[in-house]
Amino acid sequence: FIYADIIAPLFDKFTPLPDGELKTAIEELASSVNFPLKKLFVVEGSVRSAHSNAYFYGFYKNKRVVLFDTLLEDNPLTKSENKESEKVESEKDDAAPEKSNEGSSEESKERDADWHKNKIKGCTNDEVVAILSHELGHWKYNHNLKNILISQVNIFICFYGLNLLIKEKAIYTSFGFDTQPVLIGLIIVFEYIYGIYNEVFGFFMTTLSRKFEFEADNYAKEMGKANLLALSLVKLHEDNLSFPVVDRLYSAFNYSHPPLLERLKEIRKASKKSD
Repeated sequence: FIYADIIAPLFDKFTPLPDGELKTAIEELASSVNFPLKKLFVVEGSVRSAHSNAYFYGFYKNKRVVLFDTLLEDNPLTKSENKESEKVESEKDDAAPEKSNEGSSEESKERDADWHKNKIKGCTNDEVVAILSHELGHWKYNHNLKNILISQVNIFICFYGLNLLIKEKAIYTSFGFDTQPVLIGLIIVFEYIYGIYNEVFGFFMTTLSRKFEFEADNYAKEMGKANLLALSLVKLHEDNLSFPVVDRLYSAFNYSHPPLLERLKEIRKASKKSD
């Protein structure tokens, strides 16, 4: 709550989503599953990067949804700026004298070279709604709450073990210390003794996170958004310049989200079962 309402606005500009087709569709989606939506924001993430994202936050019945402006194909934050720039460009074209064929050919080459910069990015309104259906799956299955509880249990285990081990003289003498400095004890316990435990716990959390993502995808499928979700995932990976092919073993240990091809496979499998 403190981060979203106080800290985050210091670094990013949050603008209420203007009335329109997208806002109406999101509100209808939220009401259909009794999601207590209070506010809708668009954050100006494009000033930092082209990465697209969407998330919700808030306690109890005070939920708020945040959309990155890079996620929206019809970006309300840049719509007015684009209209002004188009107007300026048209005025320049009207005032400029006729150019030679050589000059026009050079301009066409420049446009061809920069085609990727002018390519329309983001998702359509229906695809944005499909992405939010996925996010609502995390809310429906209490994924955030489960992660918090598991983290609290992990913290308890770590500090309980620290309390038992930090007084053991053997762990200090093993590293050549005759005394028992607290700082050295912390380093030995957390960096060395907990090393294997941290790897096992990290793998468990990664596996659990991937399971949660599949569950959220399946929830979006149950809401009839399977095809739109698949299209939006492909667009997001393309806009974020993510490589779709990943080694399965490497991703299992290092990727909190399943690779694109695995998610598409599961979405299509679920769609065939429903058919």
